[in-house]
Amino acid sequence: MRLQDKVAVVTGSSRGIGEAIARGYAKEGCHVVVTYVQQKEKAEKVTREIDADLCLQMDVRDREQIRSVYEQTKNRYGKLDILVNNAGINRTADFDQQTDGEWQEVLDVNLTGVFKCSQEVLPFISDFGRIINIGSLSGEYGGPRTPSYAAAKAAVMALTHNMARFLGPRNICVNCLSPGVIEGELTARTMSPQVREQALSLMLIKRFASYQEMVGGAIFLASDESSYMTGQTLSINGGAWVR
Repeated sequence: MRLQDKVAVVTGSSRGIGEAIARGYAKEGCHVVVTYVQQKEKAEKVTREIDADLCLQMDVRDREQIRSVYEQTKNRYGKLDILVNNAGINRTADFDQQTDGEWQEVLDVNLTGVFKCSQEVLPFISDFGRIINIGSLSGEYGGPRTPSYAAAKAAVMALTHNMARFLGPRNICVNCLSPGVIEGELTARTMSPQVREQALSLMLIKRFASYQEMVGGAIFLASDESSYMTGQTLSINGGAWVR
């Protein structure tokens, strides 16, 4: 088991990528702290199924709540080795239709939330630990119908570099995992046929991903196998070439 006896906090782990990562980490022997904002029942279900000890509310916009999660984790396990900054939201709109409120809401969660969670974890995370920020293909190619989300995720990649420089002396590796488009209920509901076709045209593998296909990369970035990798973005996007 590649994460045996490690301790990880995964933000937004009641569903989606966060849930898949929490389940994957648990299978690798990791103690996972499951967190949620509103979906308590779903989070508790994940917690039971992976036999985790802690299921905690964690709004990534709230420093006191963030700090409380880390304190409870440290009290329970005596350490914290891995932080996965996964929590995120999206408000789809064409550029000229994105409202100030939508813009600010997405940046508050997807970018400022990563900043706050990472800053607050510094007194708690072990040297030689791991911070993994979840980016997005949208941040690499600019949308097309997600101006706030694309901007936030592009900024997360830049923040990853900055954090890696700052935490290098502690041998804490900071990397970004950038998923492509994932097939799911949200994609089906929000992506028009035209945008779907445009997204598929970018990819060498002509389909969208599953949540499970993000887990291997997340395990790698949390494990000792990535001990000399920091400040990088690992793109798992079906071969989309956007740079």
